[in-house]
Amino acid sequence: MKHIAPSLIRVSALFILSCGSLEAIARANNLPPAVEKAFNRTKSATTLQDYAEVILLCEQAQAQELTAKDKEYLERLSSWAYNRRGEARTALAAEALDDGDEKQAAELDGRALADFEAAVRQDPARWKALHNRGVSYAVARKYELAIADFSGVIELQSGYANAWFNRGEIRYELGQLNEALGDYTQAIRLSKERDVGAFTSRGHAYFRLRRFRESLNDYNRAVQLTSSSADSYANRGDAYQSLGMWELAAADFRRAIDLDPKSSRAYQSAAWLMATCPDNRYRNVQLAVQAANRAVSLLKQSDYRYLDTLAAAQANAGQFDEAKTTLANAIDSAPQSDLPTLRKRLELYNAQQPYRQDRTQTASR
Repeated sequence: MKHIAPSLIRVSALFILSCGSLEAIARANNLPPAVEKAFNRTKSATTLQDYAEVILLCEQAQAQELTAKDKEYLERLSSWAYNRRGEARTALAAEALDDGDEKQAAELDGRALADFEAAVRQDPARWKALHNRGVSYAVARKYELAIADFSGVIELQSGYANAWFNRGEIRYELGQLNEALGDYTQAIRLSKERDVGAFTSRGHAYFRLRRFRESLNDYNRAVQLTSSSADSYANRGDAYQSLGMWELAAADFRRAIDLDPKSSRAYQSAAWLMATCPDNRYRNVQLAVQAANRAVSLLKQSDYRYLDTLAAAQANAGQFDEAKTTLANAIDSAPQSDLPTLRKRLELYNAQQPYRQDRTQTASR
């Protein structure tokens, strides 16, 4: 099951100045020289330094005697520059993270958040800055603040699908699954039912609510929209598995592995089926252990759920000592909510018994 991550949160599209209201206002008004200078600097602004210069020019112009209308325009201009600088810093943070420099990425994300906060202070109606601040709050795991910002965007711009989707993602993470379903459904409606991510996320929410038929419908739609995605097939395979439709589940896991031979998720789901299926026609002792080991080896960092799968495969192969050791390692890193389930499986392995799925229960994935 998915977890919230920066890559899942959707950012706002960049402003296009030539189409924005700032230029229209500038043309319609006889701006004082200091204000016009600040505006003209925005026309070629593309770097952090450029945006900083726009902000400085706005501050200098604000110190002069201006009409209330000119001061309001400067606030909007400054808000634009803060928001653009925040977006630029966010992009640099993503590059730093890709390069493995987490410290630099965190520093840039913090500065970006400060810029978005300043942008909203200068112009509370700038909904894209508000949305960007919500994204920054989500990345920083300040989930309640993120929800408040995304809700604010929805009030200002109800047709912006990303705000609905992102609020759904945060609500999903907080366990507010029914509320998340409503947000995903609205994102799907606004995309004219073409949003693969929203269908997938809504499928995850249905899955956690044990509404497996509905999750299957959404995963199936995601497969139709993106038939080359290994994850889409693995998701649908999990739904099939939870409904006891073993043959269809196995076919989807094979398809996922064919599409992405390095998909740890697909190997893990396939191993779980081959190790724990109550129908022995779909169990495979050797392949289950191989697939489970492959899934673990493909991970960048250990995951207790994958260790749980490996332990189930080892127990299915009669390797109970290995299974007990592997599951003990899973228990050491598992959240409190999953400990009772894992300990029950450990009792089985201590009694030299493999774990089998209950046909009426989820595959726990």
